Amino acid sequence: MSANKSLAAVVTGRNQAWQVVEIDVSPPSAGEVLVEWAAAGLCHSDEHFRSGDRVAPGRDDDLFPMLGGHEAAGIVAEIGPGVTKFSVGDRVCASFSPICGTCTFCVSGRGSLCNGNKDFMVRGQLADGAHRHHFNGEPLYLMAKLGTFAERTVVAERSLLPIPDDVSFEAACLVSCGVSTGWGSAVERAGTRPGDVVVVVGTGGLGSAALQGARNVGAGQIIAVDPLPFRRDMAKTFGATHAVASIADAKPIVDELTWGQGADRVILTPSIVTSEILHDGLELTGKDGVLVVVGMGPLGETPVPIDIGSFALYNKQIRGSLFGALDPRVAVPSLLNLYRRGLLDLDSMITRYPLGEINRALSDQLEGRNIRAVLTMNGH
Repeated sequence: MSANKSLAAVVTGRNQAWQVVEIDVSPPSAGEVLVEWAAAGLCHSDEHFRSGDRVAPGRDDDLFPMLGGHEAAGIVAEIGPGVTKFSVGDRVCASFSPICGTCTFCVSGRGSLCNGNKDFMVRGQLADGAHRHHFNGEPLYLMAKLGTFAERTVVAERSLLPIPDDVSFEAACLVSCGVSTGWGSAVERAGTRPGDVVVVVGTGGLGSAALQGARNVGAGQIIAVDPLPFRRDMAKTFGATHAVASIADAKPIVDELTWGQGADRVILTPSIVTSEILHDGLELTGKDGVLVVVGMGPLGETPVPIDIGSFALYNKQIRGSLFGALDPRVAVPSLLNLYRRGLLDLDSMITRYPLGEINRALSDQLEGRNIRAVLTMNGH
């Protein structure tokens, strides 16, 4: 089998623009699948790497040049030896956390924490560490071992999940990462209950899904916080009862709704979580309340001032959230079923861009002109 060519969005150094170039893609090896990607979402995790704020000092040579993308859907075009879960022509979405199915986390329903993800930051294929994607003869680092900002890439069989025939690739790609993460952060990780007062800080792709999750489980009041007017307007369509520009603006609303007790659940989904946002979010969290940290900050330790007394005496909790604490094997079909039933609005979140306009898509997303940019590949 000969190597394939593919158009792909590659970044060659820290804080450089994406370049849409032709790369070489070798055939799949044992346990691998060649996927023809149809749609790929722009998740801020890719931006953390492109900008370098999640790249450790001295690691640039390990990660650049980088083929971005990890939130995607497409069609199986070729399978390698030993592949049993998929056949040519199957419709699939990516799973940024590869699911081995046998580790402690997988067998206990916590597949997003699968130990198979330990080499996330290491160049080379998940299956054997070899290089099957090259640009100008140089091996590429693939984001999450997927590299979905491309017409086609070779990925491990366990990095894919099946999707139904009657769901668009654009909708399915969002559920493969951002929507599951946001929804699960509100429903599973925060544990939102009927009647709760919920605050969602940051209403891009993750936040919009968190709003919908909170609404669907019966939250009483949902306050959306975002500095960008378009996203505040859209938040109302996704379930927010109030939409304000800052946490400071949210506080008097929360105080009035809760008689000064504070919010039951606060979910932090901004593009970048700073120590100030975390501090202010915790201050907004009420008695026995839960603060869920979904977004990431720059690499390294960042001190966060906390009123330890009120934290302890008010029985508050701070929780991290990877993939919304959901198992991809369960979350993807469940959320797509809600979408098909009209209970989860994915279509309103999507703004489509051809792969060649990735830099415009990123600019629009960072400046709040869309909720979720989705790149579409040629032929789809």
